Amino acid sequence: MERFFETAQDRLVKGMRLAGVKTREQANAYLEKEYLPWWNNNCTVLPREDDDAHRPIEKHQDLAAILSHVESRQVKNDYTIQFNGRLYCIERADIGTGLRGAAVRVEQRRDGSVAIRFRDRYLRFELCERAKLVARPAATQAAPRLRKGPNAGGKSTWMKDFRNNRGPSLGQAIVISNATS
Repeated sequence: MERFFETAQDRLVKGMRLAGVKTREQANAYLEKEYLPWWNNNCTVLPREDDDAHRPIEKHQDLAAILSHVESRQVKNDYTIQFNGRLYCIERADIGTGLRGAAVRVEQRRDGSVAIRFRDRYLRFELCERAKLVARPAATQAAPRLRKGPNAGGKSTWMKDFRNNRGPSLGQAIVISNATS
């Protein structure tokens, strides 16, 4: 089957070269007048029966879920998820065992709606507002903490000539190690 499509594509390219196609308009004209009639005569067949061969959708199949864009998200400790730059809060009634930290299926439906699924059920949720940062007045802000520790002032020099002082060679290190063990 792949070889057939390669030859059909090759025929299209060769035919366009032979026809001297150089612009988009010429290519569209070539497709309509030359290539599509050849394709319809040589590469298509009529169905044996005129009946519709599609299977009907069964009751347990949800077409909106099947045709949606799906991503996985992790539920945060406060039972929220982030999707497309928005924060969604899961309603308290739908919070259950194993939900915190779990992966949920977020479906972006074709109509623009969002659905959140955990295991075998859909969760109710609402769009949450992000907490706004409130700047504290300058008088109540804590003073910057001073560093404490042995090198608080940055005066330690224990690494100063580290690379300049060569250690023993590998052979000497083995001898020293064997002598002390």
